[in-house]
Amino acid sequence: MDQAVRGVLVLLLMFGSAGGALAINKCVGAGGKVSYQEAACAGAGGAIEIKPARGVDAPTPVPAQTPAQADAATPTAAKPKEGPFGASYQRRFFLENRGVPDARAATQYNKLECERKLKKLEADKAGARNNLAGATYLQSLAATMQAEATMCDMRARELQTRQQELERELRELQAQQP
Repeated sequence: MDQAVRGVLVLLLMFGSAGGALAINKCVGAGGKVSYQEAACAGAGGAIEIKPARGVDAPTPVPAQTPAQADAATPTAAKPKEGPFGASYQRRFFLENRGVPDARAATQYNKLECERKLKKLEADKAGARNNLAGATYLQSLAATMQAEATMCDMRARELQTRQQELERELRELQAQQP
């Protein structure tokens, strides 16, 4: 590709990315030489469309609304009346049957799982030998037990907080509905 054609293509890409599509003519002259120009081709060739570099046309501007039009388009602040199986009923049903019971089960499972892990580590402590290697192993187990207890406590607090939030939400929904 010669220097002039490259220059034209660079300019086309620069100007093409600024707006919508740009119409350019690709012309084939005598001897099969290809050239690009804005004017229609005298010989063989035809129009090609150059799109922006990102492949998307520029967005069309949205006409501005008058305040009256904006007020007319804004829905009223009145809360739509819910039917017997509306969103609050469905949420209450979920909380009663899955949300709160699952949260309680997760809290209980976490407690049991933590107790199991700590008992296993305690049992491992009993197997430590009374020598330097055993003392190092005991230190390692003590640090592991401390870390495990901290992680269990943090997870238990998270689960209890979530459970309390769900129970509070359920109480509020039960107070709203008969």
